[in-house]
Order: sequence, then structure tokens, then C-alpha cells
Amino acid sequence: MAKKPEPPSAAGPALALLEIAEVPVGLRALDALVKEAFVEIAARGTVQCGRYLIAFAGQVEPVEMSFGRALEIAGGKLCDSVLLPDAEPRLLPAFRNGVVRWPAPGDTLGVVQSETCPTLLNAIDLALKGAQVDLVELRLADGLGGKALATLWGDVHDVEAAIEIAEAANARQLSFSPGVRDALNTVVIPNADDEVRNAVSGGTRFFTEWRG
Repeated sequence: MAKKPEPPSAAGPALALLEIAEVPVGLRALDALVKEAFVEIAARGTVQCGRYLIAFAGQVEPVEMSFGRALEIAGGKLCDSVLLPDAEPRLLPAFRNGVVRWPAPGDTLGVVQSETCPTLLNAIDLALKGAQVDLVELRLADGLGGKALATLWGDVHDVEAAIEIAEAANARQLSFSPGVRDALNTVVIPNADDEVRNAVSGGTRFFTEWRG
């Protein structure tokens, strides 16, 4: 019996994330962007607080085309968005499967939180590229009231550098996008106590299983 051919892959370096305020508009944007160009939908669905997230990847040009089309459809219902032409490879697996990556070398914790998911993704992409730190956990919206959170781990100077890069990226975003007011909330904890290590290694949720 002939083996069924594998479906074509849209695998590529580009990654885009859109956060849309209304679910109906989000679904319409999803329909439009997949019809616009050949991209891979990495994740999509409703999140707190009643918003719709769409993450998609692929080669740069198709992702740019689909991204532009989705922005047109979202219009005034767009909360935030980001397009990363050469996304850090650790990002997609981190938010797609929600796995906590531990143990990690070092003794310093870095935490980055934002009001919207695309803002966090942009900052963490640059932080991971610019400093030798581990991405322990990346959480988008659910269980956070719609906010986004990332935990980084490593040696103190590396974590400090990563946080500085993330903050600088956010400052640039604020200066070039006057409508955006999503400043990051960050902290660096050197020589983290064992209780903090345990809190990070087990994931940051209060309940082991999210209760809605």
C-alpha cells in the first residue's frame, strides 16, 4: 500500500502573534490570513479576558502577507501584534506546549510581565538572542487575567543583560507606537532562595491544574 504523502510544510523563521479584542473578529481574521498566504497556524483560540490570540509561522514573505491582511480585518479591535522575521527558536515550543524547562544552570531569576502577549513576545525574542539565559516558562493570557509572563534563569550578569534588552525593546516599541502603552514589569532576583527555585521549576501557577 502506497504511503500517504506528507502535507506541505510552511516551516520557516518568521513568527507572528495577534491579540484581538473580540472573538468574532478574531475568527474572521484567522479565516482571512490563512486564505491570504501559505502559513502554519501554530496556535489559536480564546484567552482571558474574552480575547482571541492567533500565532502563525512560516517563510517571511507569506507571513508578512498574512499578517498585513489580518491587521486589516482586525482594525480597531486589534489589541496588540508582533511580527518576528527571524524568531528565536525557543519561543514557539515554549508557548505552544507550556512546558517548564528545568533544571537550568545559574542562580538568578529574571521575570518579565506585560499587559499584552505580543509585547512580551517581542521583548523576550530579543532578550534570548542577546544574552545567555534559559527561557524557563512562557505563559500567554490564560491564568493571568489576559497578561503575559516569562521567567528567565542564568548567571546574574546574563540575566541582568537579558532584562535590560527586554526593557530597551519595550521602550523602542512605545516610542514608535504612540497608541501602545504597555510598559513591562520586570525584576531580577540574584542568588535566588531555594523556595524561589522550587516556585520556578514547578511552574508559576498557584493551582497545578488551571481551574478557569
